[in-house]
Amino acid sequence: MANIVKWPPIGRGSPRGRQRLIQYWRSHPFRLAISNTFWEYTERTKVSGMWLLRRNRTQGLSRLIWSSVLVQLLLLSIFLTLLLWLKFYSYPILNTISNDLSITDVAFPGVTICSPKTVNKERVHRYVRTLQIPKEYDVADVAAGFEFLNAFTDQSFVPPSHESYKVTDDVLRLNNVSIWEAAMAVSPGCADFVKRCFWGYTEFPCNQSHEYLSFIPTTAFLGPCCSFNYNPRNASFLPFSANIFGMDGGLTFIGAEGSERNLSTGLIVLVHHPMDYVTETAASVTITARSESFVEVSPTVQTSSTEVLELSESKRDCLISDDVQQRNYRQASCLLACQTEAIGKRCGCHPYLLPIVSEKFKVCNLNDTFCYSDNYDNFKSLRCDQCLPNCYDVTYSTLSYKTDLNLHQFSVSNFYTTELLNNDSFVLRVYLAKQVVPVIRKVTVMSWIGLLSDLGGIFNLCLGLSMISIVEFFYYCTYRLYINYQQQRELHLKQAWK
Repeated sequence: MANIVKWPPIGRGSPRGRQRLIQYWRSHPFRLAISNTFWEYTERTKVSGMWLLRRNRTQGLSRLIWSSVLVQLLLLSIFLTLLLWLKFYSYPILNTISNDLSITDVAFPGVTICSPKTVNKERVHRYVRTLQIPKEYDVADVAAGFEFLNAFTDQSFVPPSHESYKVTDDVLRLNNVSIWEAAMAVSPGCADFVKRCFWGYTEFPCNQSHEYLSFIPTTAFLGPCCSFNYNPRNASFLPFSANIFGMDGGLTFIGAEGSERNLSTGLIVLVHHPMDYVTETAASVTITARSESFVEVSPTVQTSSTEVLELSESKRDCLISDDVQQRNYRQASCLLACQTEAIGKRCGCHPYLLPIVSEKFKVCNLNDTFCYSDNYDNFKSLRCDQCLPNCYDVTYSTLSYKTDLNLHQFSVSNFYTTELLNNDSFVLRVYLAKQVVPVIRKVTVMSWIGLLSDLGGIFNLCLGLSMISIVEFFYYCTYRLYINYQQQRELHLKQAWK
């Protein structure tokens, strides 16, 4: 039996092996299918420039140059497409100024008047006499304890050296008086601030029981205050809109500082959204006795288009009530709830001056003032990233000026007489500046239709492509490539059998 000689396998790294691999790839059906599909595509496509790559059009260097030009234009179109997509994805919203609204479509602002002195010593002494104080407690100590109320409103509050707050807390508890009731009793109130009130030329009782035309006791970041067109304790309250504007319209009232004897502290008037708790962000004006102050209010409406509302919350950077499953979402209320939650977790209570947003924590008493004052800065600088702005909102900017009644003894108010004013009195007018309100509307930079149109413009500019060209390209890359591969495979099998 003859010996069978086996040749050693040819290594891939050897010159002979590389040559066989090259020959195998050149005759492979898939490579031939790709080549035939490409030449077929250049012969039949309507894409600009591809006709120069046909076999009978260019050769050698000219084909190489033209191919590099097409590749560079393709890369340029891809680069411009990425820039356009980043603009669409990262900055989808643009603020525009649309048609003005009538003032009847915008709520009249809330007007809140506060005294910079939370605790009035005269009122404290009067209030203490109304309390039932056990014999073992000193009345002076009970009165001194009310000074700790300043911890909730004064950023620079330094606790006194005495501990009379303990006695005051005990007395209030024995009398079944809440800290809110006590604070309202020892602070200047509506009866001190407002004396005569007018809407336009019509006078109304300042403290009447009326849904709109009345002043009611409220609280703000400054403590107990007095407010008009603002009622945070009424969940169904809806602010009213004004149908008059200008200096002769709006709210006018004659008031007094309500300060202690021989001490002129002035008052702070805050103009704010009538549905929002009054914070440091509200526009404020300081008024003093023997002056006539004018507060010109200019509302601005922010709204969003339907296309903006269809974006995700993070992209449009605003919220509507449906997003948070609430009847009326307000960013200020969200921030207030976030701040109250942080105070409650830290101190186990919530300050009396903040509206109750949860029953989880008790109302802070005087014993809790140290915890609150020690963390005052942290509470005020708290970040609540989940509280996005309202997609529809109204902001109120103010322009204020005043005249000194001591200089000329004259007022522009036709109901003003010198007999109505004493050394502690003032006149304040709050009115809308114009009959129309500007509207800032959020719109999308471009819609999906606009994006597709711009993408088509880029590819048409660089390569002369259209939608049908893209369909044609995928047709040749899939169906025609498959057909050519099947043909080359059958031909390869026939040659192998031969």
